[in-house]
Amino acid sequence: MRDRAVSEVKALIYISAYLFVVFSALSFYKSSILQAAGVHWLPWGFALVKSLILAKFVLIGRALHIAEGHRTKPLIWQILHKWVSFLILAAGFTVIEEASVGLIHGKTIEASIAEVGGGTTEEMIATAILMFLVFLPLFAYGALGEVVGDKALFKTLFVTRLEFEVADQKRTESSSP
Repeated sequence: MRDRAVSEVKALIYISAYLFVVFSALSFYKSSILQAAGVHWLPWGFALVKSLILAKFVLIGRALHIAEGHRTKPLIWQILHKWVSFLILAAGFTVIEEASVGLIHGKTIEASIAEVGGGTTEEMIATAILMFLVFLPLFAYGALGEVVGDKALFKTLFVTRLEFEVADQKRTESSSP
């Protein structure tokens, strides 16, 4: 039980850190655009809170075994399936979150939900595309980790390059006459 709790906390930290970097970059970009238009906006707290909330959504989705099909198909199908599933999950939780925050601030549920994703159709589409770009590396890393092992993938990316049996076998086959 203790090992699982430690594992979950580590996953929350890693996912939150990744999402914080992404949301900080997006916040900084939005801030620079608004500043050019004469509007001063720099909500760094937004990036931190949103990354923690979204990381928790991802962990809840994992605990519920959402989108764990397609394990025998090419990795791209598993990654895309997870992206769609988690986008729907995150959108659902975001609607609940925004409605709750709106009620706390005295807004109606309808008014709070209308602001989700920016409010306009274009902003909602842009948000969905950005979420695809945010989730893609996260789910690709997870899918690759399932194939080669999380520790081996981490070590290969961040510590020392490992040779994998399949890659080594392909190189041997292609160099043979």
